[in-house]
Amino acid sequence: MSQKSWEGSLTALFLEAAEGLRELAQPVGADDRVKSQIGQAARRAGLSYWRAFDLWYRKARRVEAVEIEAIRAARAARSRESSDELACLAADFEALAERVSRLAAGSGRADADALRALSRRTRNLAEGE
Repeated sequence: MSQKSWEGSLTALFLEAAEGLRELAQPVGADDRVKSQIGQAARRAGLSYWRAFDLWYRKARRVEAVEIEAIRAARAARSRESSDELACLAADFEALAERVSRLAAGSGRADADALRALSRRTRNLAEGE
């Protein structure tokens, strides 16, 4: 492997680590400081604050495979959590649609149908379609 291609793969790992930490810091509030974002990402990835700081700002001299795997695992766990939340939200919409249709026998039909459509769209998001 030439040094140029070797350096390119290292750069890709540094970028993946930095971008992965930024993703783990989401959602970011309007008044959140970068320091708190780095701390949040570090906790989620199981890294120390200062190690996450160095990776966040691409100051690290090296990226360990264990660190990359920890960031990847934390991102995957967050993805599963958001999928589960969407599935719960879809179930809530469906229950609300049932309640609306029972309470407003004829006039609430359109509202119940709209809620059911929203439930289907949310389930599709949860399933990744």
